[in-house]
Amino acid sequence: MRLRLAQLAFALAALGNSNAWAGGTALPLAGDMLFGLPREQAVRQLLSQLPQLRIGALNNQLAGAEQAKLAAGPGEWVVRGGVSRRSVLDGDRYREQELTVERSVRWFGKAEQDRAVGEKATALAQAQRADAWHEAGRALMQDWYEALKAQATLERLREQHALIKQLRSIAEVRVKAGDGARLELMQADTELRRADALIEQADQQVQHALTLLATNYPGLPMPQLAQVPDPQPMPLQRPEQLARILDDNHELELAQVEAQWYGLKAKRAASERMPDPTIAIRAGRERAGQERTIGLTLSMALPGGARDAESSAAYIRSQMADERVTQVRTKVTLAAQRVVTEQEYSYQVWTSLRAVEQQSDRQARLMELGYKANEYTLAEALLGRRLAMEAALASQMARIAAVAASARVQLDAHALWAID
Repeated sequence: MRLRLAQLAFALAALGNSNAWAGGTALPLAGDMLFGLPREQAVRQLLSQLPQLRIGALNNQLAGAEQAKLAAGPGEWVVRGGVSRRSVLDGDRYREQELTVERSVRWFGKAEQDRAVGEKATALAQAQRADAWHEAGRALMQDWYEALKAQATLERLREQHALIKQLRSIAEVRVKAGDGARLELMQADTELRRADALIEQADQQVQHALTLLATNYPGLPMPQLAQVPDPQPMPLQRPEQLARILDDNHELELAQVEAQWYGLKAKRAASERMPDPTIAIRAGRERAGQERTIGLTLSMALPGGARDAESSAAYIRSQMADERVTQVRTKVTLAAQRVVTEQEYSYQVWTSLRAVEQQSDRQARLMELGYKANEYTLAEALLGRRLAMEAALASQMARIAAVAASARVQLDAHALWAID
């Protein structure tokens, strides 16, 4: 008997180390239900209503208002008026009036620079919303597959419970017939209680996962385990997959646009070292209208150290933004390599664990038949069934993980749920 168990353990270990690949056609770029996900139209409608995406839409409107403000410029027409009374010693008294209209004027290309800053700020707001959309899609996808994993665990445990219940029925019949030991019935009862506890725990996890989905994504249909397809090998070669992800990456685009925006602001701050002039037109009536004056005045602030300091600070912020671009580029490159590698290896892991599952199930069934024929004890049959359940659960988890890895690659490559 111990020899049979040792042979079983050796066979499971050998299958666990195998690298068998299953055949299958390549997945297309994207589409409804290809990865067991909700339909794209439902996801798009849901994502657009999330608070962070509504804030992003408002941020776009705010950027448009700021752009209009920069295009108009900070200068405003200022009207000054005054009334005075002139008294001549031992003479007449006169009423006099004065009117001045003045306005500061942007020069040395500052108006064009302000317009460029406003346009880049609008592009920055759009990039921020696109990045928020992508991150929201990632979060939704992760929560969705976590719920599917919880459902798969509960389903496998219920199947295991039914099979254990069958073994207990056989043990009970034997005990009543005087052909079996009462200890075996106790073992079966213990295993049933253990299965009941695991089912209760798994059911709680399923309810928690479904509640999370219903709360964070109201209106989204519940995940269905039956709609999850079998994983498929990578449809493209590794370099092509990486290129698709890196060529259109929202996080990197956001950092680049932000760096460009800071660069324009630094250039604008440098221009501010030369103050803007204020031009005024002055008209007056003196000596009760006997004399009339009209003139033009020009005033300008004398630049001080504050302007130089602000220009230096803006330049430093621009350099920091450039460094963040390099940092983000390294980060997204590593992330892209990780998700592509995960897609490749998760498929290999699933094919290996699927073979282990099939072999373990066959061995468990043979041991159950052997128990019915008095070739194995109930403890051995229960052990075989437990190993088969663990192998089936591991295979199911690997199956969902492989499908999730493929979906993540499609999401990061903007072939799935893309904002544009």
